Amino acid sequence: MIERVGNRIVTVAERILALGLILAILLDFANVLGRYTGAFSVLGIDEVEIYILIWIAFVGSAAVTWRSLHLRMDVFVEACPLPVKRVIVTIEMAVMFAVTAFVGTQSYAYVAKIVALGAVSDIAGIPMWIPHSAVCIGFFAIAAIVLARGVERLRVVDQVKGEVRP
Repeated sequence: MIERVGNRIVTVAERILALGLILAILLDFANVLGRYTGAFSVLGIDEVEIYILIWIAFVGSAAVTWRSLHLRMDVFVEACPLPVKRVIVTIEMAVMFAVTAFVGTQSYAYVAKIVALGAVSDIAGIPMWIPHSAVCIGFFAIAAIVLARGVERLRVVDQVKGEVRP
C-alpha cells in the first residue's frame, strides 16, 4: 500500500519537475531570442529559472531516494559478515534520518522567518519562501522515506544472504 501510494506521488512529482524544466528551457530560449534580435528582454527570467532548478534539485532528490537510484559505495559493506552489515545499515539510516530531519527543521525555521518578513526576490518579486521551501520539502521527504523504508531495508539485508539492496 505505502509502496503504491509512494510510487504515484513520486511519479506525479517527477512529471511536474520535468514540466518545470521544459518551462525553464522555453523561458530561457525566448529571452535569448528576444535579446539577440533586439525585440525584448524579460527581467527576472533568470531568477525564475534558478528557482525552478532549486525545486528540481531538492524535490528531485527525494524522488531519487524513493526510487533508490542514488549512488552507493557499498563495496566495503558487501564484504562484511551479516551482523556487521546490519549494524552499518542501521547506523547509515540513523545518520541519514538525523541529518535530513535536522536540515528540514532548520529550513522550515528559515522559511517561517522569510514569510514573516515578506521577503521577495530582487527582480521578479517572487516571494522568497517559494524557492526556500523546496529545501524544506525535499529534506523532510527524504527523512520520511528513510523512516518508511528503514525496517524494510534491514529485512532485505537478512533475506538476501547478507547482500545489502537499496
